[in-house]
Amino acid sequence: MFNDKRAARNLKLDMIGDETLEYYEEIARRLETWCAKNCRRYPWRETNNPYIILITEFLLQRTKADTVVKVFDYMFSKYKTVQELALAKEEDLRSFFDRLGLVYRSERVLETAKEIIEKYGGKIPCDMEKLLSLKGVGVYMASAVLNFGCNQPTPVVDKNVMRVMNRVFNVISEREARRVISILYRYGDHRLIAYALIDLGALLCKETPQCNICPLKDICPKHPLRKNMWRMLRKVSRRGKVNLEEQPVK
Repeated sequence: MFNDKRAARNLKLDMIGDETLEYYEEIARRLETWCAKNCRRYPWRETNNPYIILITEFLLQRTKADTVVKVFDYMFSKYKTVQELALAKEEDLRSFFDRLGLVYRSERVLETAKEIIEKYGGKIPCDMEKLLSLKGVGVYMASAVLNFGCNQPTPVVDKNVMRVMNRVFNVISEREARRVISILYRYGDHRLIAYALIDLGALLCKETPQCNICPLKDICPKHPLRKNMWRMLRKVSRRGKVNLEEQPVK
């Protein structure tokens, strides 16, 4: 254990960038401890079913999590499997999504369910390339399915996580953020660490951070946010092939 970043840097351990491996281990430990007590509790965080993880990510698009909580049980009691969802009536799904707003998602969810049946025999693929081949599934959604539903340690990066990565590691690109998170995963539970990073960014490491109650307050260098320089991965399809490209954040 150590109490400050300078002490970590002075340790003669393997280095990654400017940090020691022990620094990463300490951060992972603190994230797990903090998350166990402070991470938000949602029903989709209590499952490792890739179908539920995938469809929940569709529900969460531009919708508050507390709103999704209210319809979660109804959705997955009515459509327990991707097969049942693929057979749903369009008008029923439109009515359901009307409760969340953005009715267009009903068509997207139905198309995705049918595509999974046609391409993958009704099984959610635990493969990044195959997930990205599905219409409406981007990098974040595919990463969430792999990390939380397929038990494949996969960095899950949104703007909340990027704020943490920026302030703690001075990272401004998603590729670099994913590299850093992969190292953190070595030292703990990849699900718990991923949720910790998401919630730390959402609850404490906001635009105006609450550093005084942050579990990393004494070892975080507090690098200034450089949002105008952030570059995050986006799915780009060209000539039938899916590529990942880093693009400026809008």
